[in-house]
Amino acid sequence: MCYAIPGKIIELNDRTATVDYYGEQKKAYTDLLEVQIGDYVYAQGGFLIQKVPPKEAHDILSDWEELFFKLQEKDKKLSAHPKNLYERANAIRQQNQGNSCCVHGILEFSNYCRQNCLYCGIRRDNKELTRYRLEIPQILESVKYAYDLGFKALVLQSGEDPYYDDDKLETIVKTIREKYPVLLFVSIGERSLSAYRRLYDAGARGVLMRFETCNPDAYKKVKPDSDLQNRLQLIRDLRKMGYLIVTGFLVGLPGEDKKDILENIKLTASLDAEMFSFGPFIPHPQTPLAETPMPKLTKLLRVIAEARLMNPESRILVTTALETLDQDAARQGLLAGANSLMINVTPPKYRKLYDIYPQRFGTDLDTQEHIDRVIGLLKSLGRAPTDLSV
Repeated sequence: MCYAIPGKIIELNDRTATVDYYGEQKKAYTDLLEVQIGDYVYAQGGFLIQKVPPKEAHDILSDWEELFFKLQEKDKKLSAHPKNLYERANAIRQQNQGNSCCVHGILEFSNYCRQNCLYCGIRRDNKELTRYRLEIPQILESVKYAYDLGFKALVLQSGEDPYYDDDKLETIVKTIREKYPVLLFVSIGERSLSAYRRLYDAGARGVLMRFETCNPDAYKKVKPDSDLQNRLQLIRDLRKMGYLIVTGFLVGLPGEDKKDILENIKLTASLDAEMFSFGPFIPHPQTPLAETPMPKLTKLLRVIAEARLMNPESRILVTTALETLDQDAARQGLLAGANSLMINVTPPKYRKLYDIYPQRFGTDLDTQEHIDRVIGLLKSLGRAPTDLSV
């Protein structure tokens, strides 16, 4: 449903292609696709993922052309003459990233986890949670459902579940890439570099892994089974391997101060993140931090805005957790400088069981209804639900 607009390849140089969209030129890697000059292609996250027959491409471009420029003009008007922090951040987003707003699908395929993070509802010591796992055929069926709805980028997410060993994960990624031209991100926690190498070779190109906090003492308190420096080194090694990195932190953890937030934003940028992900800490009743107050929406919006001011060319995600704070949070987040969203494509019977925090936004929404809401929101703000590469 991140509606990729086809572009035409006008230049090839080593492993990159220059793609033209209505006169606007973007770069993308050719790792996943064999192409030649003149081909029409879809791109996601800086990777070409699918060739498009010329007639089909011409029809799509013709249908989109008028709307594409109308949305651009609306976005420019809404971001003009900024007066406050949020408006300045939104203006900088428009100047550096345009009106493109990618919408990824996220498939949560297991809520088993060997970790015992104090803030998380699927921690191993939560005995009140009904656990589930999707087998490979169920995962493939869910991916087909998402692909048929128009998603071009998908995140495969789970707890740290040893049931999915390296062989299973490789089979999942390889089979999806053979069947469906989508950009795949994995969010499966701390695994070995060799495991991630196998997934990269099988066709995965992105990793979602937050570091949660840059404060070593606070990290050890909330993630007793993990080491902050090891996690950061893993993220750095995965970036060197070639993965797109989605990372960031929790806002509102116990003991947090303003300095921590600014250092967290700096650390996110230093990890060469493709996308910044900042989620509010929402206390779960079956965790040791159940009584900790959660942050206000205004605090999260300020983090998004400050991150945009500090990193003008970044992609910043409106997280599901942010949307859980307020029914208008997605709109406010986008107007504070964010430019990406996620929609849950997990089978409905399992969505509420991925209970990382209570009352998650979107678990009761039909996927098509959620898509329609998101498209309506984006169009109202002059944003195009597309990814035009980088």
